[in-house]
Amino acid sequence: MNLRYLSLFSGIEAATVAWKPLGWEAAAFAQYEPNDKIQFPSKVLEYHYPDVPNLGDVTKISEEQIKALGHIDLVVGGSPCQDLSIAGQRRGLVNEDGSLTRSGLFDYQMQIFEWAVKNNGARFMLWENVPGAFSSNQGNDFAYILGTMVQGNVPVPRDGWKNS
Repeated sequence: MNLRYLSLFSGIEAATVAWKPLGWEAAAFAQYEPNDKIQFPSKVLEYHYPDVPNLGDVTKISEEQIKALGHIDLVVGGSPCQDLSIAGQRRGLVNEDGSLTRSGLFDYQMQIFEWAVKNNGARFMLWENVPGAFSSNQGNDFAYILGTMVQGNVPVPRDGWKNS
């Protein structure tokens, strides 16, 4: 089965390293390093996958760009983990002022997935992240992510997400 996928928060593209031998095809990547003058991950993508477009910053991707990619089965991404990780500052998905943290860029992944469902036939979304996502904001951040993905309300279990 050959799947075609869109990779967000691509980094140096571990998904493609794993999936290319299976015959899966990357429709596009989205990798952006705002504070990295060298743009290391984007240069690695350009070198190894010169025929796969890099859409860049997920906050700047438009529905028209997604539509132009053609058929997509899967949208994969792991929004930045620094604000969920137990090694990070544990800000969660939203800053105190209501703006999104880097981890909160998950909302853009969902918007892009919704466009891919509407315009490209996408059927699946994969969100990967760190174990700290289960406990960030007393488990409410993961409840938000699950609820957003299933389009419903998902409460935090009484004993947290420890068996998830």
